[in-house]
Order: sequence, then C-alpha cells, then structure tokens
Amino acid sequence: MAKTPSKPRYRQLADDLRGEILSGTMPADAFPTESVLCVRFGVSRFTVREALRQLQADGLILRRRGSGTIVSAMARGGALHQPLSNVGEILQYAADTQVTYAIGGTGGLPAKLAADIGLPSGKGWSHFRGVRTRDGQAAIAFVDAYIHPSLADAVARVDLTGNATIFQQLERLAGVRIARVTQDIQAIPASRDAAAALGVRPRAPALRILRCYLDANARVIEVSVSVHPGDRFAYAMHIEVEG
Repeated sequence: MAKTPSKPRYRQLADDLRGEILSGTMPADAFPTESVLCVRFGVSRFTVREALRQLQADGLILRRRGSGTIVSAMARGGALHQPLSNVGEILQYAADTQVTYAIGGTGGLPAKLAADIGLPSGKGWSHFRGVRTRDGQAAIAFVDAYIHPSLADAVARVDLTGNATIFQQLERLAGVRIARVTQDIQAIPASRDAAAALGVRPRAPALRILRCYLDANARVIEVSVSVHPGDRFAYAMHIEVEG
C-alpha cells in the first residue's frame, strides 16, 4: 500500500502554532519573530512565512509592518477560525479534517431544507450523515449530505471515510463537473441530534452552513448541511479594499 504523503512543512508548522494560539499558551502580545521561529522549529524563513500567511488567512494573527505579529482578539476564545470563501478553501478544510459518514438511506429532501433551497422534496435522494473532527479533538461539525437521485450508481462507490470531499468523488465517479457552489450561513439553536453528536446541550448556539453544489446546467448535484458548535468554530472571511 502506498504511503500517504505527509503534510508540507509549512502546514505542519501552522498546525503547531495554531494549537498554541487556540490553547492560550501563545502570548497574545508577544508573538515570536520569524527568526525565533526559524531557530525554534529548525525551518527556513520561507517555511515560517508561509505558515504565518496561513494563520493570517485563518484570522488567528495580525501582522503589521513595523509592529510585528500579534494574536487576533477573535482567536482568544479557542474556536477554530476557518476561511471557507471559495472552493479551494473548502478543499483545504476537508484535507485538514476527518469525517466518517454513515449511510442514511434514500428518500425525499427534508421539507424545511427543500423550502430553504427552493427545490421540491422529491424522492430518491441519497443521504449521508457524519461528524467532522480535526486532529482527534472534539467534533467541529455535524454533517448531513444529500446526493441527487440521478447519481445513485456513483453514490454506491463513494468512500465514506477520510477527508475526500463527496463532491470531488462525484465529479470523478459520475463524470459531472461542479460549476458553482452556493453557501448560506445562519445562526441556529442546535437540534437534539446535532447536540448529541457535538457534545453540547440541545438548542445551544450553533452555526449552520448550507451549501448547494451545482453542475454547468444549474442542477443541484449535492446539498450539504454542516452544523458547527458556536464555541468551537468561527467563519473567517477577509475582504480586500480596493483603493
């Protein structure tokens, strides 16, 4: 069996620093300089800069010319700050986390979900349910995924473990191409099922991310609903100001 490639060194370093930031062991106002990090971890300045760039994109640190690096105030609450603003970031999120799905059978879309996305409930949608974790820590998402009835043959061959995204597998197995992803983010109270899976109390604050994956003909191929515990996950989005 082929050996799974290890993470690039800058991502390993980013993960190590992320752990220190979120655990509170990294001083908020005394972040190490690039030179100190190079010596401490035995890596090049390029590796350090790439790791810091990733942490900055995640909203965990602030870097200002002449003022050094500090831990972002948002990061001090211990939540995972995750940018999910484009497909590349969604794929990176999947690569950095693990999920195992259970087969939930086939049937129509739940009535409320169908109403939310403007589709008829229909029938024959394949349903998967799973819990997403990161590095063996507490669950960061309770996930329901629904696959279009026309892809039933491909669904039977989807790998339900690991970190491969369902939509990527559908592209390969069914020959479809995802042309657009819509994303709706809403604060909700955790349902009883979500609360049990995430280890929080029912109706605890949660963040729901509803995504629809559409092909070139605007057909919805997959619908996913991820419910994140409010104290463990924050959606990060950074907007450049054009001047």
